[in-house]
Amino acid sequence: MTRDPADVEVELSGAAPLITRLQSLLHGPQADEPRAETARGWLDLAYEAAYGERYSAAAAAAQAGLSAAGGQDPENRLMLLRILAGVHEMRGDTEASTPYVTQRVALLRELGRTRQARIEEELGPMLLREPDHVEGEILARVAEQLRDEDATAGRPSLELADVLSSQAVRVLHDEGPEAALPVVEEAVDILIRLDRPEALAGARMFLAHTLLLTGESARALHVAEEVMAAPANRAVRGAIAMLRATIHHHDDRPEEAIADAMTSTELYAACGVRKGAASAAALLASLTSAADQDETSVLAWRVAVQQAELGEFPESRMLTLALGQQLLELERFEEAEKVLDALSVRLTGSSEDASVRARALMGLGHAVTQQKRPLEAMAHWEEAAALFRSVDEIEESARAHLAAGSLAASLERLDAAESHHRKALELARTSQEDDPAVLVQALHSLGHLLTRTEDPSGVAHLQEALDVAQEHGTDWQVADITDSLARGYVALGDGAAAVARALDAADLFLAAGDDRSAGGAEIFAGKVLLEMGRADEAEAILRMAVGDRQSEHDLVAEALEGRIDALMRQGKPEEAAELRRELTRLKRRMKP
Repeated sequence: MTRDPADVEVELSGAAPLITRLQSLLHGPQADEPRAETARGWLDLAYEAAYGERYSAAAAAAQAGLSAAGGQDPENRLMLLRILAGVHEMRGDTEASTPYVTQRVALLRELGRTRQARIEEELGPMLLREPDHVEGEILARVAEQLRDEDATAGRPSLELADVLSSQAVRVLHDEGPEAALPVVEEAVDILIRLDRPEALAGARMFLAHTLLLTGESARALHVAEEVMAAPANRAVRGAIAMLRATIHHHDDRPEEAIADAMTSTELYAACGVRKGAASAAALLASLTSAADQDETSVLAWRVAVQQAELGEFPESRMLTLALGQQLLELERFEEAEKVLDALSVRLTGSSEDASVRARALMGLGHAVTQQKRPLEAMAHWEEAAALFRSVDEIEESARAHLAAGSLAASLERLDAAESHHRKALELARTSQEDDPAVLVQALHSLGHLLTRTEDPSGVAHLQEALDVAQEHGTDWQVADITDSLARGYVALGDGAAAVARALDAADLFLAAGDDRSAGGAEIFAGKVLLEMGRADEAEAILRMAVGDRQSEHDLVAEALEGRIDALMRQGKPEEAAELRRELTRLKRRMKP
């Protein structure tokens, strides 16, 4: 492919549906390094490659530009030499950078731009990469000197703008965006007055980002529009589109944010800025997921993974994990299993990625559980717990044990369940986290399991869970634990305590806004009373339990069955018969 990016607009399918555009990125052929016909075209390609951290490609493009049509033009040659010097400097190879700096300084002197030549010769690498703290102070002093000289001459200079741009990078790092903003604004103002569009696009991009960091999003958007309206290469335009997407997202304009994130993804991908394309696609995935555009979100995550892998960036692992989690949320369990299993296998044996692999295993466990393979899920969660523990993610390890324990309990593997719950509790007690949610869950799970197996020590665990939840948890948690206490007392043979706790739970569920669970707790209390031989009290509670819940047919049916039993025990067969007819009619309505 041969073209001149300086003169040709990038063709993007902006009118096509998002899904079509994403599929095009995902399945379209990966282009070879593009070629240009002119020095300006190679200049744009070199900048794009450098922005995408493809330094060898950037150097090759700049070198080709020197020999292309227009390569002898002084301005083109100066910019190409600047990129060649900068690329090597950014790679930490000052020795390779020096000859190009020397050539550029010599050319500046030939052109009679002796002050600029002197400044570049003296400052050298400081203008080509991020300066360190000492270099930043030197740049500030040089900028002050140049301001005085420019004031005497009555006009601004390109060399001052150059020094200010480098100084601003250091100021932003050391003092923050508020301090950097006036420095960047001064550099942009000089370039506007000197009419230097080739440098202005990058400077305005820096200004827009600095404005965003200071919270001036409206001004940042205005500057972004100025960049997009003027000549700029695809890397700059991709960055600006990403900035606009971020602003629109923060300002709750989802349609605009989605459109700009898509554009940024396409622009970055087109010019090989893989990290930028991956970030833009990840933002697009999050935005479309929030907008319930599920298929678009999945495709966007896939594009994010693809772009990160093409760039060989480690972020591809977290992006793959996000894709798997998105598929789980959409209940596409077979697809999620493939993605997460491949990620887990890929990371096997890598100590640096233990945390990511553990999370992949957690998701993989959920995926296979939904496919009726619980033993595989338990194995995945057990391995995840060990991995989390190995990297001191204590609470995550506890959560993994809780998941394995709950699944074991559902399979009636009670010894395994108890072992996992005890490990989870031990880990939760040692956690340094301020949020005690995992401790509450561990105490609740173990207490419920122990009372289920008629172990009275379970009550103490449930009571401790209740105490912690009352201080740190939600109203619903308090209600749920109280309900578990009620059921635990039944298993231990204390019906009176069970009824009292169940009625407490009903009130707590109502206060927490869970009317259905409140009804379930009341029905449970009624059934316990019935088993205790207190049929009259049971019938009264069961009648009240569904008084305002006629739409909950399953609860009404359960309460009716209990009331029929209670009435028969009270010697009221006629009333029981009437309720039996009512129950029959209800069950007919409940049939699908």
